Amino acid sequence: MPDRPRVSVLVAARNEAVTIEACLCALAALDGSFGGYEVLVGNDDSTDQTARLTADFIADKPHFRLFNIPPGDITRLNGKARVLAELARHATGEFLFITDADVRVPPTWLAGMLAEFGPETGIVTGTTLVAGRSVGARLQALDWLLAFGLIDLGTTLRLPLTGSGNNMALRWSAYDAVGGFEGLPFSVVEDYTLFQAIVAKGFRFGHRLQPDVLAETLPAPTLRAFLQQRKRWMRGAFSLPPLLVVGVLVQYLLVPFLLLLALLAPKIALFIYLAKLTFQSTLLLRTLRYTHQKNRWPDIFLFEPYLVISSLACLVYYLLPVGIRWKEREYASA
Repeated sequence: MPDRPRVSVLVAARNEAVTIEACLCALAALDGSFGGYEVLVGNDDSTDQTARLTADFIADKPHFRLFNIPPGDITRLNGKARVLAELARHATGEFLFITDADVRVPPTWLAGMLAEFGPETGIVTGTTLVAGRSVGARLQALDWLLAFGLIDLGTTLRLPLTGSGNNMALRWSAYDAVGGFEGLPFSVVEDYTLFQAIVAKGFRFGHRLQPDVLAETLPAPTLRAFLQQRKRWMRGAFSLPPLLVVGVLVQYLLVPFLLLLALLAPKIALFIYLAKLTFQSTLLLRTLRYTHQKNRWPDIFLFEPYLVISSLACLVYYLLPVGIRWKEREYASA
């Protein structure tokens, strides 16, 4: 990696008037002294004040640029992927950093992510935390941290699980090697598709489980929004290799399976459940320690019932013939 690499931060924004200023404030506070950075914001045909708020904010910031992206054919690329593809064409950095317009990254984000890049690394995922003090927000925070803990464990074992498009960095040469977003098939989970394509090209991948890249996002505001979010993620999860799909199904079906198994072999069912609970809690505690979130440990006692109920609800919702609605756009049902 060059001593002073230049970074381009890409942000796709659609109807983010409520959150865009907090996102931009965080990006303006980034430490870019190691090589400098630019921020490219793509207004994805917003119908609210996103464009005006962004333009006002960046008026005195020459390293920020706003691009108004007209609507396109979402059968080819989903809205976010299309906007990011357009922004990448204008990027001048050796590295592309991607975050969402409802995410607040820490000032140390750039340096922290770059620290994970070796000579052969093509893509790195950071860690994102759901902010908020309500019970629902705190449990969603643990849910996200558990997912990132699993990603980190997979990275350690050299298992390419997935990337996270709200906290991601990639080398320009890796992005170019897969033909950019334009070279990828349609997907409602563009981050996963990009991650897998880069890994398939032979690039190494990384994940950083440290507070210097710990970003914050808002919790899903309603139950429907939560189910829609998880349905979109599950669509990507079920595109994983068969062995990993089995792992996803185990997460969603383990408790019903163990209830049935308990009728025949209660001791075996109890042993499997306790083993799962021990692994889950150990991984969560490790993740909380690495991200300096140890004060959240009491929430672990509420996490298991939340996980059981939400997993079953998400699986049922996934099977329903309900389309995926993201940023006020409708996509085909699963």
